Order: sequence, then structure tokens, then C-alpha cells
Amino acid sequence: MQTQHLRFASSLLIFLTFFALGGCSSITVNQDYDVHARFDTLHTLQWLPAERQAEPKASVYASRNPLMAQRIEQAIESALPARGLRLVADKADGFISYHMVVKKVMRAEPGPYYGLGFWGRHSGLMFHTPPEYYEVEEGTFVIDILNQEGRLIWRGKSPSYLRELESPAKTTEWVNAVVQKMLAQYPPKSTQAIQQTQ
Repeated sequence: MQTQHLRFASSLLIFLTFFALGGCSSITVNQDYDVHARFDTLHTLQWLPAERQAEPKASVYASRNPLMAQRIEQAIESALPARGLRLVADKADGFISYHMVVKKVMRAEPGPYYGLGFWGRHSGLMFHTPPEYYEVEEGTFVIDILNQEGRLIWRGKSPSYLRELESPAKTTEWVNAVVQKMLAQYPPKSTQAIQQTQ
């Protein structure tokens, strides 16, 4: 009997390990963009000045979360060259910014379940209790690319809420993974084919 319990515990541990690894790798992203924008003319970007940022502002997020903002900005700068872009201090072809939309939602945690069961000559009575509700924060991470006039031409989104994990290294790894997958969508493939024929 003890051996069976050990086998079950080992199987459960393996399942949870694979589940956790799968959760880290399954980053959801999507994009929206101006189908008439000439993405092939953008080679350099600079950070959008705070006074031109829309709410919620990246500058406000950075003042409240300086370490996380530093990770995000470094991840964006590192990912841009692979997309044919580089970050400069001024006189760029366009601008880039980011923000986090955070909302509080209620989640249910299943309560204890009890029921009636029979085992040979024995029986047992079990009860079901209502789930417990608790409040959590959910966020959508957004990266915006704008043209020289400051008009939004591309937006990447991910519901992968950027938050601190169990260590700074894990947090940095997670931020890098989300940013890289988001920017991998840029430039939009459907516009590349159109621009090449023009």
C-alpha cells in the first residue's frame, strides 16, 4: 500500500513539473496594425517621450516599478535588432513605448468536497462546501510602435502578466520571453508582401 502511494506521489510530481514547464512556454500574443503603414521605412526607434504617452503611461509604471521597467526596456532593446530595428537617442524613424493594463478580478477556489461512498461492508458520508473567492490582479502587457508623427501603427499584446517570480533571474527570463515573442510578430507579414510589390 505504501509503495502504491509513493508511485502515485512520484507520478503527480512528474505531471506537475511538465505542467509548470508547459505553462512557461505557452505565451499568448497577438497584434494589431495599420495596414497602410510603411514598415519597411522604419529602421530606428526612440522611446516615446512621457508627455506624448497615452494612459496608462510607461513613465508612471517605471516610477512605481523601476526594476521591472528596467527589465522590460532592456528586453525590448535586445529584441529590436532581430526585427531590423535599433534604438537611438533621437532623430529616429519612429517611436516605441509600452504599458501595462491591470485589473482586479475575483477567482474561485474549489472548497472541500465530501460525498457518500461504499467500500465492501463499509460506507462513508461526505459533504460539499461552496468555493472560496479571492481577489487577484490580471494584466495585459502592450508594446506600441508609432511613426514619426506619433501615430500608432503597430501594437503587440500579451495577457501574460509581468510580475515578480521566485527570483530576479526567473523574473528577467520571463520578461525576456514575453517581449521576444511579442516582437517576433513585427513587422506584420501580410504587409511585407504588399510593400515588396510597390
